[in-house]
Formats: sequence, structure tokens, C-alpha cells
Amino acid sequence: MKRNVVLVGICLLTATAAGLLAMSRTDREVSLESVVEIWADVIRDMDRVGLTITRVSDEREMEIGQEIDTHRPWRLKDDPVLQAYVAAVGQSLVPHVQRKGISYRFAILDSPMINAFALPGGGIVITTGMLNFLESEAELAAILGHEISHVDLRHCIERLQYELAARKIVGRELAMIVRIQYQLVNLGFNEQHELEADAGGVILAAMAGYDPRAAITVFERLAKVKRVRQVKKPRRKPTLMVGELGIALEKALEHYFATHPPTDKRVRQLESVINRNASAWRGQQFYVGRSNYRDRIPRSSEARPEELVARS
Repeated sequence: MKRNVVLVGICLLTATAAGLLAMSRTDREVSLESVVEIWADVIRDMDRVGLTITRVSDEREMEIGQEIDTHRPWRLKDDPVLQAYVAAVGQSLVPHVQRKGISYRFAILDSPMINAFALPGGGIVITTGMLNFLESEAELAAILGHEISHVDLRHCIERLQYELAARKIVGRELAMIVRIQYQLVNLGFNEQHELEADAGGVILAAMAGYDPRAAITVFERLAKVKRVRQVKKPRRKPTLMVGELGIALEKALEHYFATHPPTDKRVRQLESVINRNASAWRGQQFYVGRSNYRDRIPRSSEARPEELVARS
């Protein structure tokens, strides 16, 4: 199946390249890189049939996720209070997912970089840098909801699906799967998947009672950080990680902004999602949780009335 898809894809790549070159003017060059990017999008669409045929069950995905947990190549934050807080907020979103066969686990990566990512089988990782960057429980729910959506929408497992279908991954072969996964994290998801996860994350957060506009607030602040970094990129010593996979992970964190869609596009889509649900949410109060976030006390343990806002 994959071989047939690739063969057809090569033909389409050739045709696409020829078409682009034919349409290009003398004052405009079409790079091979741009052709390859278009080809990749075509192949993703064509792969949809193959991914349906080779679909991995929730049980199998959970097995892979548990093995990845066992062979973690990163340094986790040793802070039981913070870990419990993140897990409590994350678990408040889980009842609203579509795929009920996935059990979600939340881990904190001890890194100053601002990021979060998802792994097959429900592993959600957020950095201490991101936690220091966020300002409310609703913002944390938005970030965790985005990553949960990557899993719920099968974005994570589909990146490994052909490898999983082609062989039974056991023992020493697991290292290959873990390596591939972190290479994929380093590359990031395609724009369509990122936007789908943005929308899914807002819906999950709102269904759990959190302010849906918190996601927009986060992205706007991230855009500000990006602008500052573009003006001046300070030198820093590389964080000591474990082995080659750790290095790949550090690169993934450093390239957060390069692997996500433009912020203005994400904000426009989030505004659209919120507007489409405005009638259903009218009159409803949503939770912000700035003081909860500061005190590391989840809303599920102590709801504070002053943290509620109404969205018309």
C-alpha cells in the first residue's frame, strides 16, 4: 500500500514540478524545496486511504506509549506539587475527548524552552519554560488541550503508522520507534494538523469550563516573544540532555516557532471557532484561574468565584 502511494506520489511530484516551472516567469524561480513541500502535502492527502487501512488500534497505541514512557530520554521536573497541578488540569479535559480508549499522562520537562508536545498513546509533555510563561489555569488548559487534540485526532500515531503496520515493534527495535518519534517532534506537525489541534484544544477547554479566549491570549504573547527573539538571539549554553535523542528534543524546543503556523492565522481561526460557538456559549461563565495558577491549586480542588468571566 505505502509503495503504491509513493509511486503515484512521485508521478504527481514530477507533474507538479513541470507545472510550476512552466508557469514560472523569468523573474521568479521555483525552488526544489517548494516543489517538495507541495509534494508532501499531496502525499499526506493520498495517504489518508492507506492510513485507514493500516489504522492502529487504541490498545496498540497505548502499548507504544507505555514503552516510550519506559524509555524516556528527557529529564523530568522533580516537583510533586507542580506535577499534581498540571495533571489535575489535564485530566479535567480528558472526559471530553472522542477516543475513550486512550489514557492520558502528563509530564513536566525540566527545560527553560517554551514548548509542549504530544506522543502516541496519550503522553503529554510540557516544559517548565512554558509553565513559567503561562499566566492562568485557563491558559494551561488551552495548551494541554492543544496537545491532547493531537493525540485524539490521531496526528501522533499516524506519523508512525506505516512503521507500526510493517513490523512488530519489540525489544531493541523500540529504540528505532522512539528515535523516529523524536525526529518527527523536531519537524513538527503540518499546518493543517496544528490548526486542527488549536480548534480542538479550544473546544476541550471550553467544554471543561475554561475561558476559550485564553488560547488567543497565549498565542499573542508567544508572537511577542518571537518578535523579540528575531531582534536579538542571545547565546546560551546547551542544556545537558541524555544522548542523541535528548539533543533532538532540545532542537525541537528551540524550533517551536518554526514548526507552528503563523500566529495571526492561528488567532483568526480561534476567533472563528469562538464565534461559531457563541450562541451555544452565550450566558455561560468560564473559568480563568489566575490565582489558582499562582497558588498551584486546581479549580477542581478549589473553585474561586472571582475567577469566573462571562462570554457573550
